[in-house]
Amino acid sequence: MKLKCFYFISLFFIVFTGFGQSEDCTLGIGGKDTETIIEVFQLSEEQLAQMNGWIQELNKSNEVIEEQIDILLEKHPQSNEEELLELAEKFKVLRAQIVANSKICDQKLVGILNEKQYMRYSSLCEEAFRRPLTGLTSESDTTPE
Repeated sequence: MKLKCFYFISLFFIVFTGFGQSEDCTLGIGGKDTETIIEVFQLSEEQLAQMNGWIQELNKSNEVIEEQIDILLEKHPQSNEEELLELAEKFKVLRAQIVANSKICDQKLVGILNEKQYMRYSSLCEEAFRRPLTGLTSESDTTPE
């Protein structure tokens, strides 16, 4: 029974957490493709230093959220469908915070790309049928939650 519930929760999370982001052309800095980002956009030392700082901020803020997710999964009742749906809704909120944090860091990086780098980014987004992010500048800087 527990295995069946686990599969239900996993399927629910996969299906319902992946939808809101399909239009945006996210980069995923701090993820497994960070080195690719550095190479594709040929980031300068200054850009690289800024990106690494944002990755550290992202990791710290997401670590707190991931701890909340662990506690939620460990302590939330999961004995019936209603409790599982409630768990899924709470998880979805926390997952959305992680996605929002990642998007903010991507926007910060887009905000410091030079014209040639931005044109490359925009071209790649177009090829992938995605909408380029609006870059954040120091005036509109947002710290991940």
